[in-house]
Amino acid sequence: MSKAHLRPELLALLQLSAPRVSENEYEAILLSLPASFNWTYFLERAIATKLAGYLLPYPSIAQQKFPTFVLEKIKGYQQLILLHSVQLREAILVFAPQLDTAQIPYALLKGWDLHFRHGASLKQRQISDIDILISEKDLDQLEILLQQNGYQTTRHNYKSRFHQKWLPTHAPLSARKAGMILDVHTNAFAKEHRIELALHLDNKVKIALPEGGQVWVLDEAEAQLFLAFHAIKHLEALHDFKAAQISELNMAGCDSAQLSKKEKDLLQKLSAFIERAQNLQLNPNESYDAFYIQQLAGGKTQLHIKIRQILQRFKLKTSFGKSIVLGYFDLFPRKSYLESRFGKGRYLLLNLKRIQ
Repeated sequence: MSKAHLRPELLALLQLSAPRVSENEYEAILLSLPASFNWTYFLERAIATKLAGYLLPYPSIAQQKFPTFVLEKIKGYQQLILLHSVQLREAILVFAPQLDTAQIPYALLKGWDLHFRHGASLKQRQISDIDILISEKDLDQLEILLQQNGYQTTRHNYKSRFHQKWLPTHAPLSARKAGMILDVHTNAFAKEHRIELALHLDNKVKIALPEGGQVWVLDEAEAQLFLAFHAIKHLEALHDFKAAQISELNMAGCDSAQLSKKEKDLLQKLSAFIERAQNLQLNPNESYDAFYIQQLAGGKTQLHIKIRQILQRFKLKTSFGKSIVLGYFDLFPRKSYLESRFGKGRYLLLNLKRIQ
C-alpha cells in the first residue's frame, strides 16, 4: 500500500508529524489538503495514535492553516499530557534520591529514558506512567520504600501457580499514588513474550539534571534494543501498538551482535517495517504493516487481523506439555486472578466477563 492508497487524513497525519519534516514541507502539506478533507477524523486519529503531540513543530504556520477547533484541540491535548508528565517527573525527582540512599540500583525505561537522556519533549511524547528496572532481589525493599512514600502497591496476580513458575512477568509490582502509576520491572520482557533480551544494571549510566541531582538510565545501546523489542512485542502480538512509537526508534543504534538468530530476525523484520512506514510504502500483506494501518485508521478490527491475533495466542509459550497445562488455566484461571481485575463475584460470571 503506497501513500496514494492511504486516506488523505492519515497521509497528512503521518507527513505532518514526521520527525524530520521541514518548515517548507509542513506548509506545503497543509496547503495541498483537499476541500473534502475530514478534519474531525484527522483529529480523532491524531489523538488515538498519540501523534497529536508532534503536530505543531511550526506553531505560526499551524495557527494560519489549521481550523481553529483542530488547533485548539491539539493544544489542549499537548497541555494535558504536559501537566501529567510534569507530575510524573516531579515524583521521579523526589523518589530517585531515596533509591540512591537506599542503595537500590535502578534504571528508568522508555519515555523517561528518552526524556532525561535525549531531552524528549513532554508536550510531544505522551508518557503515561513511570517504568523502572531493578534487580529482583531488591523488590521487597523497594515495595516497602514505595509504601512509606504513600504509594499503594500491587503484586502481579497470576492465572495459576504454573504461570507464576513457568511464565514469570517482567513487571511483578505496580504502585499508584494521586493518579500516577509506577511499574517496576525485574526483566526486559515476560517469558510469554518469548524475547530473551538481557538488561544489565551494572552498565547503567548517570544523567546529571539541570536542576541538580541525578537519575540513572540503561547503557544507550541496551536502551535502544529495549525500545526496539518493546515495539516488536506489540507488533508480534498485534496488540496496542501506537504509531508514535516509530518516531522514537533509532535502529542505527541497535547493536545486534549479542542477540540470538531469532532476535536478529525479529530486529531485521522491524527495521524493514520502519523503513516502509517512514517512506509511506506500506504493504498490507506484511503482518506488521496491516496492523499498523489498522491502528492508524481505527474502527472495527478487520477479520484477517483478528485471525492472526487468535493464532498468536495459540503459539506455544514453552514446551508442549507445559503449554497444555497453561492453556487450561488461560481458560479457567484461579478466582483471585479474576477478582483482581473484575471485582468480587461468582467465578463463572467473572470468567464470562473476562472472555467477553
